[in-house]
Amino acid sequence: MAETPQQKAEDHDEQQHSWLGDVVRVTILLWSMGILTANYLGIFSQSVDPTFPASLLTGTAASYSPALGKLGKKKKEDNGVIVDNKDTKAGIK
Repeated sequence: MAETPQQKAEDHDEQQHSWLGDVVRVTILLWSMGILTANYLGIFSQSVDPTFPASLLTGTAASYSPALGKLGKKKKEDNGVIVDNKDTKAGIK
């Protein structure tokens, strides 16, 4: 099935927005790493509260990680071991 010019334009817009989003995220990562590094090295004359740049760094870095929630669900589904302890003599008497 051939794509219409409108579908091609929408795909191009999505790719352009994706590229712009990547540039913004990388810029935020670099800025927050720079502020944290400068603060820990003592470059600033006053101590800067590292909470905000650290939260930006972790939040932005997390947007690049794979979906870990799906991996956890998959492990639970694959674990088909049934343990029956009614006939064991182990435990506290």
